[in-house]
Amino acid sequence: MCRLYGMKWWSASILAASLATTAAFASGQDPLNQGLWWLYHARYDQADKLFDQYCKEHPQDPAGYFYKTANNWWELAQKLDYDLPEVQKRFEENYEKTLEVAQAASDNAPNNKVKAKALLYWGGAEGLKGRWLVAQQQWVKAYFRGKAGNRLLREAVDRDPKLYDAYLGLGIYDYFTDTLPGVQGVLAYLLIHGDKARGLKELQWAIDKGEHSRVEAKMFLIEIYTSEENMPEKALPPALSLHEEYPQSSPMHLAYISVLYQMKKWPEMMTQAQLFLDRSEKEVPYYTRDGIRPARYCLGVGALYGRHDLDLASAYMNQILQTIDSSRWVSYAYLRRGQIEDLRGDHESALRDYRTVLSRPDFWGSHKEAQTYIKDAFKF
Repeated sequence: MCRLYGMKWWSASILAASLATTAAFASGQDPLNQGLWWLYHARYDQADKLFDQYCKEHPQDPAGYFYKTANNWWELAQKLDYDLPEVQKRFEENYEKTLEVAQAASDNAPNNKVKAKALLYWGGAEGLKGRWLVAQQQWVKAYFRGKAGNRLLREAVDRDPKLYDAYLGLGIYDYFTDTLPGVQGVLAYLLIHGDKARGLKELQWAIDKGEHSRVEAKMFLIEIYTSEENMPEKALPPALSLHEEYPQSSPMHLAYISVLYQMKKWPEMMTQAQLFLDRSEKEVPYYTRDGIRPARYCLGVGALYGRHDLDLASAYMNQILQTIDSSRWVSYAYLRRGQIEDLRGDHESALRDYRTVLSRPDFWGSHKEAQTYIKDAFKF
């Protein structure tokens, strides 16, 4: 889907999850796991405090600095349509600090296992940097960061074959460098070489045996099967399992909705989108009003493609377009409203919406889609 990611029973599940979480924290769960829990619920400030606590308690361990970097990366990735200079600055600072501490830990490691852990976080930080450069379309710089990270992670598993968290970065590298299209693919062929099948296996190893990498590895599998492989049915089990494991997490819920969207399970998707909208409007833990737009978008698309209800679909898109900013959901809403106008036989109005999309940033193919409908009016 343009890439996103019964009230009584829901209230009971939220209460149970809250009690379980409180009990886990009270039992002395380590700061890294606590921080990751907050990260998965898009509470980046709370996550950063816990990772910072770990850094203060273990100043020579690169793990805390790495997860501070990862926390910044998640926030930037979730809010890619907005300019966040302060978060970008913290990301760069934490990335550099991770490299500094990890290199020192590697140089002074007393044995292979300790050195492998240092290489894991060093290589992982290079991978995060590479992924951010990809988002900025700085392909060559991204490839060199990815290549450096991959080399460090390979050395880590050579020194400690049971360091399964390293397979997250290795799997991402192997899969995407074997599947990049166009000019990116040519550069990948010249500079670095991956293995798609091996990448999928490595991601599964991180899920099955990783200590801290399991959740993100599942998220990448969801992305791969929905956006790259066009096999959303394979993305459904990990998406559903993450939503059930983290029932208060809006990112996990949206990922589940996204898979239902890709599978064209319109009734189920609209049920979940309505639930997402209700939670976002009420700001129940840990949803925010930022979720209102994606929820309305999903409901509008379900009305359009699933029910062919043009009036209802138009109402949802117009609600999104009441406030215009840099959000990708605004661009998507213009696209869908243009489709609705085409279906109503008003191609001139549709053209205005498609051209508006072209005047905005290109979010995951929005320009190409708009150009298609400018040339040929949309039809079911």
